This record gives sequence, C-alpha cells and structure tokens, in this order.
Amino acid sequence: MTARTKRRTFLVLASSLVAATGLAACGGSGDAATGGKGSGPYRVYVSIDLSGPTKSYSEPIVAGLELAADRLNKGGGILGRKIEVEAVDDQNNPTKAVSLLQKRLSDGNKPDLVYAGGASSVSLSLLPVLSRNKILSMAGTVSNVLNDPAKFPYHFSVSPPGSAYAPAFAKEARAKGFKKIAMLFSNDATGQSTLKLYQDALKESGIALVSAGYEAGALDMTSQLQQLKAQNPDALVVNGYGTAALYAFRGRAQIGWYLPTYGDQLSSSFPLVKNLKASDLKDVKVVMSSTSVADGNQSPLFADLVAAIKQGKHAAILPQMGYGIFLTGYDLLELVNVAAGQAKSVKGEDVTKALQELKQPDPVPWLASGKSADAVQYAYSSSNHFPTAGPGLLVFVDPGSYNADGLYEPGKY
Repeated sequence: MTARTKRRTFLVLASSLVAATGLAACGGSGDAATGGKGSGPYRVYVSIDLSGPTKSYSEPIVAGLELAADRLNKGGGILGRKIEVEAVDDQNNPTKAVSLLQKRLSDGNKPDLVYAGGASSVSLSLLPVLSRNKILSMAGTVSNVLNDPAKFPYHFSVSPPGSAYAPAFAKEARAKGFKKIAMLFSNDATGQSTLKLYQDALKESGIALVSAGYEAGALDMTSQLQQLKAQNPDALVVNGYGTAALYAFRGRAQIGWYLPTYGDQLSSSFPLVKNLKASDLKDVKVVMSSTSVADGNQSPLFADLVAAIKQGKHAAILPQMGYGIFLTGYDLLELVNVAAGQAKSVKGEDVTKALQELKQPDPVPWLASGKSADAVQYAYSSSNHFPTAGPGLLVFVDPGSYNADGLYEPGKY
C-alpha cells in the first residue's frame, strides 16, 4: 500500500458504528424552495470510491443508500419527492472529488443531499464547495476537523468522531490494571492523529504511553516492536490498516511477544483472521460496535434490514464485509427523512435546523442506536454536528469473522 493510498484509506470501523432503516415517509409535503409538495426527484449525489483501493467498502455504503431510498420511495419518498441516488467515482482522490462535484453543479441540477466522500480528506475537500452552495451533506467520515458548524454549517456525520475510541481503550486499560501502554503507529497524518488521541486519553487516566512509528509501505516492523518490548509495557496497541496491520501482528509473533494486544479502530476493521494464522493473533483483541457483534445490541429492526439485503443484488457482501457498513448510507437517509418531515421542507437550511433540534421518534428508526436505543445518539446541535457514542457502544472482543447475517462472531475462523 502506497503512502498516498494509506492516507486515503477509509475508516471502516467508524462506518460500521452507524446504521439506518427507511420505514415510511414522514407526513407533510415540501419542495426545495417553499416547503410545498415537490414535483421533481429528491437528488442524492454520492461522491465515493468505486474503482480505487477502498472500492470494497464503498459498495455496501451505496447499497445502503439505495435500500433506504427504495423503502422510503414505497411510502412516497421524502415529502412526496421520490429519491434518486447518483453515485460518482471519486477514486478516493480529493482533487478529483471536487472536480466532479463542480461539474455536477454546473449542469444546473443542484443535488438536495451530498454524501461527502468515503475518507476524511475527501470530505474536507468537498465541504467548502458545498457550504458556499448551501447544500446539505452527510458522511460517515470521522475526523474532528469536519465537526465545525461555523465553517461547515450544512455538514453532518452519521458516525461518532474518531476521538471516541481512545477513551474506550483507556477505560479498558484501567479495568485491566495496565500501567504502561505501547503503541505501534503509522507515521503519517492519520497515525499521528490517532497517537495524540491515545496519549491524551491515557494521560487523563494516569497511564503511561510509549510509542514507535513505522513508515507507510514498511514490510518489517520487528525493530520497532523490539524497541517497544524493551520498555516493558503491559499491553500493545496496533495502529494501521491493510498490509501494515498484517506485518505488525506477524512481527509481534515473530519475536515471540505475546502480551495483551489491541487493534485500534483501523486495524480492527481489517479481516485479520482471513489473512493471519491463529498463532499470529494470540492474546489479540479488536474493537467493534456492540450493534455489529453476534448476540449483541441489535436493533429490533435488524432482521428486516438483513432480509432486504439478502433479497437484493448485494447479498454476497453481507458475510464478507458485515451488515454494519450498509448502515452508513441506510441510516443517513432515514435521519434526513425524519428531519425533513419535522421541518416540512427539504431546503438545506431548514433540514439543517431540524437536525440540530431533532425530536427523537419513538421508537427510533435507525439501527445504529441498537436495542437500547442509545448506543449511538443523534443529538446534534448548533455547535456539534457529530453523533455521540453511548457508553455501551464499543466492545473489545477476539478477532473473528462475519456470519451469514453479517454479524461479527468473535473467534470464528
């Protein structure tokens, strides 16, 4: 994986923390200008990687949007406007994404909603254009810099911020009695940002952190691991994605260092058991959403969504990628549908205000909240456009794989 590809890697786990379902269109009617009944479609423009390194993660996100659109359209769409989903291939390239969006805007058919990229770097490149044009946008990207309503007033995330994972690990470390943590991290912008989050969370908990970085494309990390081992930590955190994560876990086994080891949100999202031997994963835990783990905190609507996926053209993805990643697109449209219904309008400014003052339906129609309805909390405000991770959202489990329903089974090879 090249350095450029690594920087553009989609933070998959973050997407798997969110979910959606379209049950029925909210009452009322509206169009973009007046809030009255619309005569044209509700256009959803999706900027996402359809041919590049994160294509496999993009497909279920687009599928989730399409599934929600189909379901909502059966009830009349969003305020009487049938939903049309248009996905374009930005190849996870920020420059290409902006160029494609500007071309789309120049044709005069401004979209009502934009899915603003599968990587934070792409989202960040698109938001200035979207903000100038007052276009509502949402995504599953989780960089904290995207949560800036003053700068990006019409953008919302459907995933809790990346900063949610470090405090969850600090809580785990306290519970285990760890006094010193080692972290192997990717020495790029993403890895350095993750390291800082863990440093802050562990410092607040009175736990020491030692670290060693590796360069993108590194094939051997044993020297960094030996450096960390010499400092006698109680546990190890591995940051990285794809082949980088594989080399890190293999290197740990090669030097016989079997201390408690945790994947961060990136390395946990990679299919480790399909690419590593059981001995490479001895004493390893990964972080997952409780709503994605078998026998976990699934929404009462889970069975309906899985049935819809299995009946469609994306059924084969379910046991490969898990059902959680479908939820990013699915939940997104349900949130917009509810907000538009409460605003009685699909104008970007009106839906934005409604999202900031969202009245939670009972029961909630998004799967991310889980059985308890509080795993992910969509309590947006004028100063916060990210959802909040509930106390029971993140869990540390053995590496595993997905079952036929797309649920993660710890220990399943």
